[in-house]
Amino acid sequence: MDYIVVLFIASAAWALAITTLLVKSVRQYGYYQVLRPDDRPPGDDLPALSVIVPARNEAEGLAQCINRLLAQDYPADRFGITVVDDHSVDETARVAREIAQRDPRVRVIAANPLPPGWTGKAHACWQGAAAAGPSPWLCFIDADTSSQPPLLRTAMREALRRGSGLLSLGPEPQLCSPWERLIVPAGFFLIALTQDVRGMNDPENLNGHANGQFLLIQREVYDEIGGFAAVNSTVAEDSALARAVKRAGHLVAVLGTEGLIGVRMYRDLRSLWEGLGRQGAELLGGIGMIVAWAIGALLLGWVAVLLPVAVAIAVARHGAHPVALAALVLSLAASLALSGTHIGAARFFRIPVIYGILFPLSYTLGAAILLTAARHRQQGVVSWKGRVYKPALKAT
Repeated sequence: MDYIVVLFIASAAWALAITTLLVKSVRQYGYYQVLRPDDRPPGDDLPALSVIVPARNEAEGLAQCINRLLAQDYPADRFGITVVDDHSVDETARVAREIAQRDPRVRVIAANPLPPGWTGKAHACWQGAAAAGPSPWLCFIDADTSSQPPLLRTAMREALRRGSGLLSLGPEPQLCSPWERLIVPAGFFLIALTQDVRGMNDPENLNGHANGQFLLIQREVYDEIGGFAAVNSTVAEDSALARAVKRAGHLVAVLGTEGLIGVRMYRDLRSLWEGLGRQGAELLGGIGMIVAWAIGALLLGWVAVLLPVAVAIAVARHGAHPVALAALVLSLAASLALSGTHIGAARFFRIPVIYGILFPLSYTLGAAILLTAARHRQQGVVSWKGRVYKPALKAT
């Protein structure tokens, strides 16, 4: 009977662990603020704005990104778009130039060679800001995003209302392939469990975080902190920029969105593997922590299946022993709660429910991504979009 007691202890520990994780996730979600379309028409309250789109090998989605930006209901005479071709080896430059020929609000520049110590995106954003002109506001938008007409005016009015030096928006993820649908939701749970959502918008908390897919920043604030040159060596330049803005005494707002902007970050398994590994490594820090979270992901995924099965087998063999029954109730309740959470996440991401049910496979793949990231960190490299960065390129 000793092993039944062991199963009971394991089930109780499992139930406590899942309760703790879910309570933390719910608390984090409670601090999560969502920006929805502003229902007021465009007006004279909207200042001039320069939009910068850094683009490296983005030919597949760039036309949609720029055309959606050109369809914004922001006053046409108050915003322009600068596309920075960051040494693309596909048709990115051609796509951008064809659009620029049709609409004078779009200009295309080619990035200069990447200087030592710079990451590619920071350098492209830096050059885009320098070329954008004297607009009082700068908006950096990733080339894989797809915006709705009210995006820019809604974001601008929210930044003005809050008095924000920097407003960062999280686009709604568009998950199309099976790989995206399996892995990306697990990545969002990692963020929910590791990030202080309330602290993102707390001016007293200088450990800032931002989403580089959409950054709206006052030009004066940008110049004051040194722009992307001040964070040129980190692969998490968005969060480093937010910390710099906070340290300079300005407000940062980080919000989710609904009905404003979407994003498809990864169109193939390789980019997904690299991208999530890079982000996970930056969130977690050292190699030991990355490996620990990889092990935790495996345990989270498979204990949910194996522990109730083991307890059910014990009950079947030894009958309705009170301790075994208690273990069965605890293990099943915890595993069902975890499964239900992932089914709810599947609905949130608008993907088939089966991907929520398959969360053990999701965490297995997530663990493999983290272990790959740990190996790269041990080797002293970070790989992204065909470039390899050295270990000095850590978040600051």
